[in-house]
Amino acid sequence: MDFFFVVAARVVSGRRHECPILYELVEEVVRAVHKGFIKVLIVDRGLIDGERMGYLKQKLAIDTIVPLRANMDLYADAIGLTRLRGFTWQPYVPVAASPPAATASPRPAAVDKREAKRQRTLAERKTEAAAAVPTARPGTPQTLLGLGRGLLSWSQCPVPLTAVVNREPDEHGQTKDWVLVSTADRFSAAQIRSTYELRPAIEERHRQYKCFWDLTRMHSCAFSLVVNQALFVLLAYTLVQAHLVLRQRQALTHGVWERAWQLLSPTLEVVAVYYRQRFCLLTLAEFSRILLDIAEPARSKLREKLKRIEREQYSLLENARSP
Repeated sequence: MDFFFVVAARVVSGRRHECPILYELVEEVVRAVHKGFIKVLIVDRGLIDGERMGYLKQKLAIDTIVPLRANMDLYADAIGLTRLRGFTWQPYVPVAASPPAATASPRPAAVDKREAKRQRTLAERKTEAAAAVPTARPGTPQTLLGLGRGLLSWSQCPVPLTAVVNREPDEHGQTKDWVLVSTADRFSAAQIRSTYELRPAIEERHRQYKCFWDLTRMHSCAFSLVVNQALFVLLAYTLVQAHLVLRQRQALTHGVWERAWQLLSPTLEVVAVYYRQRFCLLTLAEFSRILLDIAEPARSKLREKLKRIEREQYSLLENARSP
């Protein structure tokens, strides 16, 4: 996941269930932008709502992917499909992500060249090491996927569903089945499973701004201040993510803010001096030394000019207009 934007949020009482709130937020986002902006909605078992899933599919063209609870009738129907004679299993091969588009690197070309050579060397060593390791036994556990389309046994959902039965074997020969369903009729079993595997990455991003962005460090009992704290932290997090994407620094979007701030902070402060269509960059020490070496009467003239600039800056701050 290259970036993570928070597009909607709502601060409510802890006694309210989040299921209706989620689908209300989805509708608000679609109204704010346009239909088709949201393609797929990934939710967990606590947000299962067949009626709302059907509404999103029919009215807003949004597909939903959700795991089923074991006590649901649809779960039993999907598992029952695996007992049919013509039911087939296929090994799960994750869908390969498309390579990122070539972008300008903030590093010098020589550094990029050395890094590319190092990566080629590492790839060659990994290939040699893999060739030296004996091949896996035929009985190595492998995830199997089974697909069933057009399921209509869930009366609460008005649209046909696609079920993916995931069979997870372990080294002891035991298997565990769990079921994913989706309102999408064009996805393959591997695509539905690979899309749902984004959920751990999404939960990790939620953990980042909860634990490392001071989201919960608001001890006031005033509800307005709590709302202000939560929304401004989420807004700041999203703006930083957008800034890193625009600066082509997607590698920093995965880390915590303290580390990203260290890498983005300037390592050198310079003073730019302009004169007759030319300029030079001087460090603070160099610029200070030049000022100290200026002889009279130029030093007195420069001192008066700097005082005037300082007074003008203070006057601008005093007369600043309110936003």
